[in-house]
Amino acid sequence: MAEKKKKVLSIKDNTTLAHKRPVILKSERDTKDTGKDKEKQPTIILKTREQSAPKDERPVSPKTPAAEEGQNISKIAQNESKEKKEQKPSPPLKMMSEPIKLLDENFEFNNAALEFLNDNNSHYLVIGIIGTQGVGKSLVSNLISQNTSSDICEKIQKSHKFTDQTTEFISDMSGLESQLESLNVQDPSNIKEDPHTDPVFKFKMQNMEQIERGVHCTRGVDMYITKDRVIILDCQPLWSPCLIETNANVVTSRSANIVTVDCLQVASYLIAICHVLVAIQDWFVDYNFIRYIQTAEMLKPSLSASTSSSVSQEASETTSVGESHPHLLLLHNRCQLEDFTPSSVRNMQDLYRKSFQRSNLQLKSGMYLYSDSNKNGLNVDSVCKSYDIGKCGSPINLFLLPEIYSDYDNKEIYRGHPSFEELAKRLRWMLMGVNRHQITNVPNLSERGWYHFCNKAWETIRKCTFFLEYERFLP
Repeated sequence: MAEKKKKVLSIKDNTTLAHKRPVILKSERDTKDTGKDKEKQPTIILKTREQSAPKDERPVSPKTPAAEEGQNISKIAQNESKEKKEQKPSPPLKMMSEPIKLLDENFEFNNAALEFLNDNNSHYLVIGIIGTQGVGKSLVSNLISQNTSSDICEKIQKSHKFTDQTTEFISDMSGLESQLESLNVQDPSNIKEDPHTDPVFKFKMQNMEQIERGVHCTRGVDMYITKDRVIILDCQPLWSPCLIETNANVVTSRSANIVTVDCLQVASYLIAICHVLVAIQDWFVDYNFIRYIQTAEMLKPSLSASTSSSVSQEASETTSVGESHPHLLLLHNRCQLEDFTPSSVRNMQDLYRKSFQRSNLQLKSGMYLYSDSNKNGLNVDSVCKSYDIGKCGSPINLFLLPEIYSDYDNKEIYRGHPSFEELAKRLRWMLMGVNRHQITNVPNLSERGWYHFCNKAWETIRKCTFFLEYERFLP
């Protein structure tokens, strides 16, 4: 019975299992075998390494070791030092023994001064001097160019003495008419140099013969470079009658207007290329001279240079960028006792301050007769002790030089001013210490670069139409 029950149960279980279908899970092996045939990866068979070659026959890598690189660097440095040694040193600069023409008699630019200029020096000072005929432009140029101020008065008096020929001319009254007929007043080339003139003075000054004949010493612009790298520019007299060409039989207003325009161009040229412009007068005050400076500043075209560091490139542009304006020093020569009084100095300063209030020229640059204790603490009152702000007002660039008398060395006579030598020394000290601003928009412009700029500036001024239009309105 027990066996029958077991059989019945087994049959029932089988029937139940038949109704429920079993879920068969495929193994990973089956899936790999049943999947599509995939491409078999190629087998790489490594070749057995042959016997190692000796060290001498092995190939060398292109990279050099660090020790060899250090040796190559040291060799390169040695070669560079050898090249520097092989380079020839720059030849020494030539020193000027006498002035050279920057602008000649025909107002043509002269390139002869290029060999006296340094291409590596940017610490130079350019001083231009303008004035009418016989005011002492060459005298002031000599004062600036000299390092010592000893025996200046004696040298100046020697330059104004009569020569032996002139003394004979004055004493011999019998042949006066014949000498006057043979005398050529209009030709300054026939004038003989004064043997009493000291050769220490670089610029030629007028002697008594030239003063009596009414001729001038300087034509165009003379240029001289000192050992201190100070470039001094002495120009011809402004609107002087002796500049008119006398080849024609009749002198018309047209010839006088041409001289006026030429002098305006020279004055505008000096305003454009100088650090300091010294305007000299021998009496107070010439209103036409003040208007002349203002007109030259008004007609000056805007100039700037865009030169590179090399000297060969000489390019310039006429743009208003980097426009500079020089320091204006108003210098009075041959001043008398009454000119040195505080009231006279105050009147001079008030007049010049009002005259140049709309000008771009710098009138407050430290070139004063007395110091302003409120703005600077420099002890510069050792020469002019009687001037102060309370008596003379705020100072401007005004300086006075006295007239030299025959008894200049007599200290018992009351002069009312310091000696000429002390004032000349003070003048040179002030000019050497002025702020040397940038003339063009090129920073650190060398002397030769400045010289090339001068050439381009003169071409621009000569071609400028402002001066031709101004000549049309002259009477």
